[in-house]
Amino acid sequence: MKTIIEAVQVERREDGSYFHPALTNSPDDDRAVAFSAWLAECGVEVTRVWMEIDAAPLCVRYMDDDTDALKEWQPTTPAGADWFLLAIFDTEDDGPVAYFVRPGPAAT
Repeated sequence: MKTIIEAVQVERREDGSYFHPALTNSPDDDRAVAFSAWLAECGVEVTRVWMEIDAAPLCVRYMDDDTDALKEWQPTTPAGADWFLLAIFDTEDDGPVAYFVRPGPAAT
């Protein structure tokens, strides 16, 4: 059965991370291909926003072990209609990232 991913009210965790309720496991680099395939099956378009590019000063603070920087980061929503937040988390190698999704052409 195909998972339907719809926008919900974002409630971030104490550490600043967030995972949409449709995510049963948080994404990680080891499962990136499977995660991308699952998103495609859900009929959504996905894009990532990296803290390093979106909020460089906060990223510097975060990399200097100021964990409050992740809580303060409000990722910039991609241009265009219908984008909503899927997740905010720290990757093991590349720093904090936010995933945004919107219904794909076949899902509308």
